[in-house]
Amino acid sequence: MVVHVRGEYVPLLKLHDEFKLPQTIANPWDGLVVIVESQGKSLGLVVDELIGQQQIVIKSLDREITSSKAISGAAILGDGTIALIIDVHGFISA
Repeated sequence: MVVHVRGEYVPLLKLHDEFKLPQTIANPWDGLVVIVESQGKSLGLVVDELIGQQQIVIKSLDREITSSKAISGAAILGDGTIALIIDVHGFISA
């Protein structure tokens, strides 16, 4: 699946499929696409919703904690919630 953005075709990746999570929206076209870029290549991440934007400090994770190459680190948010950080470069170069 691809999306046409500013004269360029960008491949799409459904994050719920990648992380083996249930899809929370009935119609995939109701989701959002977040365009990310690494080393001149673009990728559209299909997400259910955007919750917000925050300044965070990313902590790297030991490979013993996560075997997923899709996760590059974690952050503790202001409310104490742990947020996993996806490895955009890993997705694009795969």
